[in-house]
Amino acid sequence: MIDRSARDALAEAIRHYLAGTSTNFVFDRAIFRLKSRDPAINAVREQLWLIYDDLREHRAKDSWRPTAAQREIILRVIVFLKSDCEYRWPTVPAWYTALRPLVALITLGLGVRALDRRFEFKDIDNVWPFRSHEEVHAAVSEPKYLASAT
Repeated sequence: MIDRSARDALAEAIRHYLAGTSTNFVFDRAIFRLKSRDPAINAVREQLWLIYDDLREHRAKDSWRPTAAQREIILRVIVFLKSDCEYRWPTVPAWYTALRPLVALITLGLGVRALDRRFEFKDIDNVWPFRSHEEVHAAVSEPKYLASAT
């Protein structure tokens, strides 16, 4: 299920933060206010939370500038959000994320191996949030931003 308005709002919030026109606090409020049943919204939000400090206000052009690798992923996320591709990665349940450190501590790491294999995020082709190079190529071939008006 694609929620076009939520995807567009998320893409715009990302662009504004990356360009340095909004702060991390504005960005954080914008992305966490989005309510949607589109699985891409939560998946992208969870990944983007790792690229900024949510304790001190800053801009992406300051000390919290994304690395080249992070920027590549972020730009691919924007292209994905503007595409009509369904998000097809498996969903990691909240209980797994919350309880994994505790289970690992109690079992000295042995108790989480099976769970890790079940919920492992394998992006060997480096295409996330797309699922294939073909999806990436199709989305890039029909850009929503900077496309000619012809």
